[in-house]
Amino acid sequence: MLNDDSLQRYAKGLYAVALLLICVPVADILLRSLNAEAGSLQWRFGTVGLLFGNLGTILLGLGVSGLVAALTGSRPALRAVGFVAIALAVVVFALMALFALDALQMRRLVAPPIKRQILVSSASAGFSAGFGMIALLVLGRAALVASRQTRAAAGRGAPRAVQPLVMGGQGATSESA
Repeated sequence: MLNDDSLQRYAKGLYAVALLLICVPVADILLRSLNAEAGSLQWRFGTVGLLFGNLGTILLGLGVSGLVAALTGSRPALRAVGFVAIALAVVVFALMALFALDALQMRRLVAPPIKRQILVSSASAGFSAGFGMIALLVLGRAALVASRQTRAAAGRGAPRAVQPLVMGGQGATSESA
C-alpha cells in the first residue's frame, strides 16, 4: 500500500487524465460542428446528438476530477466539480427538450426508409442524455455535500478516540449485562 504522500502525488497526476477525458470529446464536438448553422435543423440535431453521445466520457472525466479532489482534500476543486456538474445537468435537461422537438421535425422531413434510423438514433441519444443528466445531478450533489463535510471535519480537528459505553444503574450486575 502506498503511503499518503505517494497516493496524493499519484492522485494529482490523475487530473491530467480527467482533463483528457473532458477536453477530447469537447474538442471533437467543436471541430465537427465548426460549420455552425444554429438555424439549421440538421445541424442542431447532429450536434446535440453528438454531445449526448459523448456525455458519458465527459461525465467520467468530471467524476475522475471529483475523485482526485476528494482524495487530495481540495474543497475548492470539489465544489467546482459540484457546481459544474449541476450546471451541465441543467443544460442537458434544456437540450433534451429541444432535441426531442428537433427529432420529431427530422422524422417528418426524411424519407420513409430513414425514419427508423432517426428514431433509433434519437432514442439512443435521449437515453444517454437522460441517464447522463441523472448522473450529473447525483455527482454534483455528492461533490457539494462532500466539500461541506470536509470543511466541517477540518474545523473539528483530529477525531477523538471512541470511548467504551458503560451502563450502570439499579440492579445492574455483571450477570445481567
